[in-house]
Parts: sequence; structure tokens; C-alpha cells
Amino acid sequence: MTRKDDPLAMKKMDAWLNEVNSLLGLEPTLIATYQKPLLELISTIAHGPSRPGAPLTAFLLGYASAQSNEDPAKLASKLEDLAANFSFSE
Repeated sequence: MTRKDDPLAMKKMDAWLNEVNSLLGLEPTLIATYQKPLLELISTIAHGPSRPGAPLTAFLLGYASAQSNEDPAKLASKLEDLAANFSFSE
């Protein structure tokens, strides 16, 4: 069972994100709008290019979106493509 299929894990995540939104003064519906593409992106990165890079990529996506006023879902799609095709070479 993946976390997305675990109702308790998702309930905990929702409770946590509600608290984060409140503390940061963000619109409560914000995460609901972008939750699916962000979770998919983080999963792709964590199971592909870099597990520890997944949350940092999410931070960079949010930062870039705020700087450029570009839709986070659009940026997530671009990063999803990058992650799916990423190859590490030493």
C-alpha cells in the first residue's frame, strides 16, 4: 500500500497542511489545488533521480512559482518531464 492509498496517512497530511497554511497565512484551498501534481512530482523524484532531492525540489518549485507568477502545476509538469528523463553520470 502506498501512502496515497493509506487513509490515515492522508488524513494526517491534511491536518498537518491545514496547520501549515494557517501558520503561514495562506489560503486553505491552495494545497488542494496543487496537491495531486506536487505529490506525483515528489514521488517521481524520490523514486528516480533523488529521494532527498524531492522535498527540496518542491521548495524550489514553490519559490520559482512565486518569483515568476507561473502556475505551480505547469512548473510541476516541466519538472516531472525532467525527472522522468534524468540520468546521472559521474
